[in-house]
Amino acid sequence: MTTPPTAPHHGFAPDTALPPGDTLKEQLDALGIPQADLARRTGLSTKHINQIVQGSAVLTPETALLLERAVGIPASLWNQLEATWRTYVSREESNKALSEQLDWLNHFSLPELVKRGILPSKERSVNNLERLLAFFGVGSPDTAEELWRSYRTAFRRSTVLEPDDFATAVWMRQGELKARDLDCAPFDRAALTALLPRLRALTAEEPAVWLTELPLLCARAGVAVVFIPAPPHTHVAGVTRWLTPDKVGVSLSDRFKKDDHFWFTVFHELGHVLLHGKRLTFIDDTRRGNDATPEGDRSEAEADAFASDILIPSEHAAAYRHLAQRPMPFTRIESFARQAGIAPGIVVGRLQHDGALEWTHGNKYKRTINISLTEKTDSLQGE
Repeated sequence: MTTPPTAPHHGFAPDTALPPGDTLKEQLDALGIPQADLARRTGLSTKHINQIVQGSAVLTPETALLLERAVGIPASLWNQLEATWRTYVSREESNKALSEQLDWLNHFSLPELVKRGILPSKERSVNNLERLLAFFGVGSPDTAEELWRSYRTAFRRSTVLEPDDFATAVWMRQGELKARDLDCAPFDRAALTALLPRLRALTAEEPAVWLTELPLLCARAGVAVVFIPAPPHTHVAGVTRWLTPDKVGVSLSDRFKKDDHFWFTVFHELGHVLLHGKRLTFIDDTRRGNDATPEGDRSEAEADAFASDILIPSEHAAAYRHLAQRPMPFTRIESFARQAGIAPGIVVGRLQHDGALEWTHGNKYKRTINISLTEKTDSLQGE
């Protein structure tokens, strides 16, 4: 089991760099060649040679070849010196611009980003801002926010991002990177459909079994299932996003800490996979039913119905309706769960949702879910 992904590793980036003109001047001094003489040797103007020496003119690959012949230093070295210098200059300009955007870091919990291995420290620094942008795979804060707003059902309450949307974006990106790293067979709709009864049977197993079985089974059908702990103060339980035409990522959190919500989210997300388009991103936001879902958008209701029908299918519907009329004593719930082949906590959650059972009754049957961040305990743990 891999750990949650961290920010991409940066290659060598020198703190300082010298323009290739410095090397050219040193070489001309060593050879005793005046700039005017080099201009005649290369066919370039004396002014242009001086501009290269001063670092104000770009040393092109064509000029590098001319200098190779004139002073004996390979063109590849001139090109490398020029590239290093221009990268350094661009980075300095970028850092100056980023220093004016440090307030963007205020949208995030920096201690949480450190805990998740995304940032090395909780400093409000240009380095951390650059690392965070690299983690998101974007060039600027504005680009990041535009990207998040573009998701089909993500951050759909308004055009203004709310505080928890930034934490949700972190969670989504961690799930995306982790899902991309998983090996999966090409997506197979028929294989996923055929897998549903087996996944449903997993609900009766211990959470430790889900850890290996759920991702393994789904990977065979082209679905990369990953577990990412929910950030504090967020409402996200799951997300479905197509990574390629042949691979879909499903990220699951421990938002409610109980197995009934967890498994409903599993089948809700798989409902999106089977029912809805490949170009869309779906977030299972627990504020649905308030102002989270756009008017006329039936995708969430359809995924809800799909999950409900999988967990308690039609062959058990009549028995469930009978149970809902008189769920007590709890042995009746236990008996129905055994007959239906699902965890009793799921039955309790369904009865509570349908108003047949008080929210305070039967919770002892729900198993606790905890998704850890560390590699050693990157798992689902149940009680």
